[in-house]
Amino acid sequence: MVKLIDSLDGIFITGTGTEIGKTVVAGGLAAALKTYDVHVGVMKPISSGGVADAHFLKHAAQVDDPLTLINPIQLEHPLAPSVAAKLEDNVIDISNITTAYNQLKLKYEFLIVEGVGGIAVPITDEMLIVHLIKRLNLPVLIVADAGLGTINHTLLTVAFAKQYNLEIVGIVLNERQNKPIGIAEQTNPAEIERITNIPVIGVVPYDKKWDSQKPDVTFLAECILNNVDLKKMLV
Repeated sequence: MVKLIDSLDGIFITGTGTEIGKTVVAGGLAAALKTYDVHVGVMKPISSGGVADAHFLKHAAQVDDPLTLINPIQLEHPLAPSVAAKLEDNVIDISNITTAYNQLKLKYEFLIVEGVGGIAVPITDEMLIVHLIKRLNLPVLIVADAGLGTINHTLLTVAFAKQYNLEIVGIVLNERQNKPIGIAEQTNPAEIERITNIPVIGVVPYDKKWDSQKPDVTFLAECILNNVDLKKMLV
């Protein structure tokens, strides 16, 4: 692979819901790209319920940016940002996100931005995650559960993204639990790809190492490189 990245300079990773594996895929993707000598940065514009995801991304990408730049909006409650901000008497200023994003974009060849929750999660009374994606002008990678029920959730997410004319570069399915692979897991990738006409570029297998706050970076990279077809997404 002579050149891994062709026309993209960044990507927004969203999911079909919360706790779906966005951070795992975002961090693994960052680690994988670094093996190709891509100067990659990471960003978690908004966090709800702590900054663990931002720490994970920073470790995976092996960057030295301050956490306040990687994660400019930090909320304590694990709720929709619009709700958490009100409970905490906080005002979410979108300009803080765009300022941090522009600063990181100037520094890195490729920027991985991870959302909070799903694509329709409210950030403020006027904005959803999808509006933030539009503002940052990034293509979208959708992360979904690999198991039963994911077809419905994935199709709804794809339909919502298309409603806002977002570019969807691929779908990654994530095995979130240590359980036997059933018929649903075996057939979901092809069925989702058939219906959406969007490539399912990989299935990330469960590994307890993902649960560590600072997993081995080589493991992160190899897991993505062995299970996700980056070329379908980036070239």
